[in-house]
Amino acid sequence: MKKNYRIADKGSDRYVVGEVTLFDQKNEMFKRMLWDPKLHELGKKYYKTPVLPTNNAGHRLEDLAMVNASWYLEHNFGRSTWGGQTDLYRWDWNGQYSYPLVPSGLKIDGDDPIKITDGIKKVGSFFGATKVGVCDLDRRWLYSKGYTKAEGGKSFDFEIPEEYKYVIVLAIEMDYDAIACSPDGPASSATGLGYSRMAFEAGLLAAYIRGIGYKAIPCGNDTACSIPLAIDAGLGELGRNCMLITPEYGPRVRIAKVFTNLPLVPDKPIEFGVWEFCKTCKKCAEHCPSRALSLENPTEAPIDQSNREGLLTWKIDAKKCAAFWASNGHCCSNCIRTCPFNKKSGALHNAARWIIRHSRVFDKALVRLDDLFGYGKKKNSDKFWSKI
Repeated sequence: MKKNYRIADKGSDRYVVGEVTLFDQKNEMFKRMLWDPKLHELGKKYYKTPVLPTNNAGHRLEDLAMVNASWYLEHNFGRSTWGGQTDLYRWDWNGQYSYPLVPSGLKIDGDDPIKITDGIKKVGSFFGATKVGVCDLDRRWLYSKGYTKAEGGKSFDFEIPEEYKYVIVLAIEMDYDAIACSPDGPASSATGLGYSRMAFEAGLLAAYIRGIGYKAIPCGNDTACSIPLAIDAGLGELGRNCMLITPEYGPRVRIAKVFTNLPLVPDKPIEFGVWEFCKTCKKCAEHCPSRALSLENPTEAPIDQSNREGLLTWKIDAKKCAAFWASNGHCCSNCIRTCPFNKKSGALHNAARWIIRHSRVFDKALVRLDDLFGYGKKKNSDKFWSKI
């Protein structure tokens, strides 16, 4: 697909309107359910209540088995959702058990950052990343503290040394047909597979960087907020659904990142009409089963401590979102499924993207056409299985 976006003057800073303090990861909703007394019952239901299979499409035993299998790599060898810094996300791997056994202390010449950046993007893509971008490390997006689910949940301190000046951001596409079944099992499997691929691809890229003589810290959802870094790395914009919207896949991506001292050339942030289009299009909010997304204009006011202050954005009521996940027994991706930017490439879809990028006149018409052609409608999970 030809590029249908323009270079932006600002990246994530375009959403900053006040003082931005570092976010404590314990206030992220999936962590709050472990320690916040007000969310004790929700946490118990979400983390400890068994999900029983039914005879309904998307909720059968085979659906539940595929969901658990898709998360296997993340839960056993990544664990960014637990707090990171272990296994594939470990910060200090030294190359033990490597073959071929390369002598330690070797280092590539760092005098050509353009060539090195091109090489990093090649390696990231080779390991499976759908999109690879680079940005300067804006330390406002680091967490003030980490939080681990281990031992019942606890905060911990960490420090990213000043020599880590760059972030490599990886966007990983999720399966279009699986997401179309949200909020049923196949969509939850697409999410789990995205997280497992995050661990695999970020971990391998970090190992490569260490192998050429530089330092690397691989991260999933831990250590820093992923979306602003992805915006700074030129991978997309922020949408009404509070997710990264990419030009090619809309919000149908997962994000991992690698901090490094490797000399790199940052990418430019982009714009392709998302902010203004989202003001007109409210499909994600209208189809949110928990009504966790806003139908109003962007605001500075946080809903609660799970939102950041100092930002002019749409806000998500994460408690409502988590409550639906707990009652549904699966992740929900309705806000991804129904987004008009969630399309496969094609002449018609690329033309619509071009129009959105260049004009506001047709926004309402494009939303109506999206509905008319049935985009974003829930697909039957049995049809997903029949295509495998």
